[in-house]
Amino acid sequence: MQKLIVLDFDGTLTDAEEEGRNYRTGYLADIALLANRPVEEVMQWAEEFEQKVLQDVDKYGWNFDGKIVAPASVDPYLRIMPIARMILDRVGAFPNTDERDRILDRILYKYNYQKTTIAFRQGAGAFLQELGVIERTTQTLATCIVTNSHTDPVQNKVRKLSAGLDNGLDWLVERVHGSAKKYIIDDGFENMDESMSVPNLSRPIFLRRRLYHDRIVSLQQHYQVDWEHTIVIGDIFELDLSVPLACGGSVGLMVNRFTPQYEIDFLQSHSRGAVFHNLQQTMDWIQAQ
Repeated sequence: MQKLIVLDFDGTLTDAEEEGRNYRTGYLADIALLANRPVEEVMQWAEEFEQKVLQDVDKYGWNFDGKIVAPASVDPYLRIMPIARMILDRVGAFPNTDERDRILDRILYKYNYQKTTIAFRQGAGAFLQELGVIERTTQTLATCIVTNSHTDPVQNKVRKLSAGLDNGLDWLVERVHGSAKKYIIDDGFENMDESMSVPNLSRPIFLRRRLYHDRIVSLQQHYQVDWEHTIVIGDIFELDLSVPLACGGSVGLMVNRFTPQYEIDFLQSHSRGAVFHNLQQTMDWIQAQ
């Protein structure tokens, strides 16, 4: 039986910190305008509050519909959420929670996300190309991308990555499945436990992410594989890997300098988990499965 390889994209095959640099700068400039404070001062506050977030990764996270669905520390898009709120708290601006959420999470996010750049991880093209070669020559695996990002932008990134390769990635473009909504918790989805506990994390990790679960299951049905033969690679355990691990899949975490230590420790000790610092390590692990 072949294996299904499910890849996250942004942060897993790209350098999220580099891609999000302009996003962060633009977002904070807009916050300075809303707070009616000099940009330089707001930038200093952001550095102060970022350290606060990184020193207490338990407390700060992506709060969606009243539940923390991912840690805030791991990438610039998530870190800016609590930082922006702390800045507005400091100046007493936009105290209405609903109004503040609409401004920060919808307007400023969408406006500044257009400023992101493309920065692939070293070896990303060769990694995907090798997966394609293995698939064509051995028929022992099938590779897909499942991402929270919209489908078109990620397909365009795959095309850009493909342009510099001798053997392109055209085969992968149509296997990009965007808008996976990995952050949506469906309390009515009783096929899974409500949550799981991870050592050194005081809060639960919520598992009833029906839309993400069903997206992977639809791919399993297409390729006729089960969870035992599914491998998922991502850069945020809570968003990308908690559901497939709980379902019986194997998972690999692509780490960066902001990855919470509890995620690393948990997966290093799990029989179906692994931790990687680069894509060559990822490939070696996939081939050993």
